[in-house]
Amino acid sequence: MTHALFFLSHFSRDDFMTRFLRAFGLAAFCLSAFVVGWQPAQAQIPTNGFLAEYYNGRNLQGAPLLTRPEPVVNWSYPEASSPAPGVVPSTDFSTRWEGWYQMESPGAWTIYFTADDGGRVWIDNELVIDMWYDHAPLTRAKTKYFAAGYHLARVEYYQGGGAMTAQLRFAPPGAFPDWMGEYFDNPYLLGAPRVRVNDADINFNWGAGSPDARLPADNFSARWTREYNFAPGNYTFTATADDGIRVWVGDTLALDAWTPQQPQTYERTLYVNGRVPLRVEYFEQGGNAVVSLFIKPATQASDAPAAETWRGAWFDNPTLTPPAVCEQDAAQLQFNWNDALPPCGLGGQFFSARWEATRTTPTAGFYTLDLFTDDGARVFIDDALILDAWREQPPTAYTTAVYLEQGAHQWRVEYFQSAGGAQIALTLTPGVVAPALPASAAANEMIVDAQGAGWTEGGNDAAWHTTTNGYGGGALWTNNNAFLQPLYNWGRWYPPLTQARNYEVYVFIPAQVATTQNARYTIYHNGEMDFVTVPQAQYQDQWVSLGVFAFAGQGGEYVALSDTTYECFGCTKIVWDAVKFTPR
Repeated sequence: MTHALFFLSHFSRDDFMTRFLRAFGLAAFCLSAFVVGWQPAQAQIPTNGFLAEYYNGRNLQGAPLLTRPEPVVNWSYPEASSPAPGVVPSTDFSTRWEGWYQMESPGAWTIYFTADDGGRVWIDNELVIDMWYDHAPLTRAKTKYFAAGYHLARVEYYQGGGAMTAQLRFAPPGAFPDWMGEYFDNPYLLGAPRVRVNDADINFNWGAGSPDARLPADNFSARWTREYNFAPGNYTFTATADDGIRVWVGDTLALDAWTPQQPQTYERTLYVNGRVPLRVEYFEQGGNAVVSLFIKPATQASDAPAAETWRGAWFDNPTLTPPAVCEQDAAQLQFNWNDALPPCGLGGQFFSARWEATRTTPTAGFYTLDLFTDDGARVFIDDALILDAWREQPPTAYTTAVYLEQGAHQWRVEYFQSAGGAQIALTLTPGVVAPALPASAAANEMIVDAQGAGWTEGGNDAAWHTTTNGYGGGALWTNNNAFLQPLYNWGRWYPPLTQARNYEVYVFIPAQVATTQNARYTIYHNGEMDFVTVPQAQYQDQWVSLGVFAFAGQGGEYVALSDTTYECFGCTKIVWDAVKFTPR
């Protein structure tokens, strides 16, 4: 979960080179750091509507003027009106809505958003619609495959002047029973489509003409999307185009002929199984306009992939100490040895096992991971510790939500049995229920203050300055470095966490100190490193969320900040104050 990069904290020489190269590999994400770095305060987000926050100004800054539940995002007001007269002004305000939206069935859902002025929409923390600029009423749509279940929706809006509109709508699969055709008046698929219709098939020959009177005869483009439910097997995709075409099957770019050309036909045979989203894109440059796509079962034998089995290694000790006694495959992790012995001649006590598998996630989104274990178990996905229950215990159930990208992931599950009963069960379900903040979360939050317990600093001592503004009555600041320099200044906050769980991390920004727009925080947690950029100058005596992160609670985890901001040398100030860790 990389939010932004280019922060280099206090590393050894080898660590510095590793982080530096990794940073430049992801430099393209820097421009979106402010968007992606935001994380929701999930405890407050409803499942039967939206939590609305109204702010003074266009940038969602400061304390909200008004916070209230709203059943839908759907209002429109004339000029000089307000969504909350006497509280929210009629111009220069902004609003954020957050809610868990239940998609009752899997498939290609379409999200529509209409705004006047600026607006943007995230689903499961992915920016799907972005029109963050002044404009008259404008509607944008995004079609995307979603698993059934709850999905996190976030809408941001600002009002400049004049009339105002903010309307969000979800269209379930089947709203376009065949292909949803979107036609653009340019050859680049840019902007809002001029025409959106249901096309029964993609099989067109417009000759020298146009698909619609609203489109030119040359230099237009089109996109078709839909979902197919395939019986397991090989299918041949045959596309013909004049000019360019490309075809996606799920996340696979199956055909790519994105070039001006006379009519050409292309084929690709793929194994597919179940519900798969399809997308076809086409552009016409000049001359005749032809496009078609046909799908039919292939005559060749099926090359279905091997079943996603778990490869298990069994040990005659509870610590996974090699060598393994034996290895066995399992179709699923559902074991109860209370009435039977484990395999490989092991007794029912003091043994351990490790299962590994490559498992494919059909679509990106949040998933619910359920673990039932007696005694200890832990779950890793792509080498990241997702759930840690590595302790002696009676039968205990654990649940966590995890966001997974579409495609293959490396899973590893480890288990040990001490004495008494022995069982383990693991399931992964698409979607999540809205997570709830434990009642004791506020009481259990931890704050590490700069210059207090858990704080360490380094760099040029003469460059450090103090201020009486701050969370505990003071903070540290320096002038910035443009790039990493010898004796650059840095600070780290080490929280005394003792429990493996998710924590939301906040940083306190005191008033009238910082002027940087590019403070680059590093969060080192559970063996991983994430990076979040904060425009400190925009906050005044505020806690700012860096996001929710999984911590191992075994010591050595920290939040770090250096004076390297990549702004002009010495032209801004950067501040170090308190960091708060709140259980989630």
